[in-house]
Amino acid sequence: MDWGSVSDWFSAGCNLVMASVAVYAAMNAKDWLSPKLNERKFKFADEVIDDFCKLQQEALYLHSDVKQLINTDPAEQGGAENFKKYWSSFYNRDSIYRRNTINLNTKMERMVLWGLKPKNKKEFDNVINLHLKLSYTISDALAVGAEDVGLRLKNSFEYDRKISMKYKAVRVAHNNIIDHYNNLFIS
Repeated sequence: MDWGSVSDWFSAGCNLVMASVAVYAAMNAKDWLSPKLNERKFKFADEVIDDFCKLQQEALYLHSDVKQLINTDPAEQGGAENFKKYWSSFYNRDSIYRRNTINLNTKMERMVLWGLKPKNKKEFDNVINLHLKLSYTISDALAVGAEDVGLRLKNSFEYDRKISMKYKAVRVAHNNIIDHYNNLFIS
C-alpha cells in the first residue's frame, strides 16, 4: 500500500466525519433557532401594537390641542407673532403625526419578513386610513394660517365638528383592535 493512498483514505474519513457533524448541527439548529424566531416575532408584533397605541395617544393630544387652537377667541390669542409661532408648531406636529402614521403602515408591510400577518388586515388598514384622514382634516383646518382672523373663525366652525368626528372614528377603530389583542396575529 502506498503512503498517498493512506492519506487519501484518511482525508475521506475526515470528510465523512465533518459531513456527519454538519448534518447533525443542521438538524439541531432548527430546535435552537425556532424559539429565537418566535421570540422575535412576538417582540415585533408587540412593537406594532405599541406603535398603534402611541399613535392613538398622539392623535388624542393633537385632536384636542388643535380644536382648542382653532376655537381660541382672537382677543385671547396674545401677540400676533407669538400666535403665529404657536400655530406653526401645531402644523409641524401634524406633519410628524402623519409621518408616524405612514411609518407604521410601512412597519405593517414589513411584518411579512418575520412570517407574521394580521388575522384581519382590513382592521389595521382601516385604523391607518382613519389616522391619515384625521391628519389631512387637521392640516386643512390649519392651512388657513394664523394671520387671517375672519377666515380662521369661519374655519373653526367648519372644522371643529369634522375633527371631532374623524377622531371618534379613529378611537373606535383602535378600541376594536385592542379588544382583540390576543388574537391579532398568526405565524
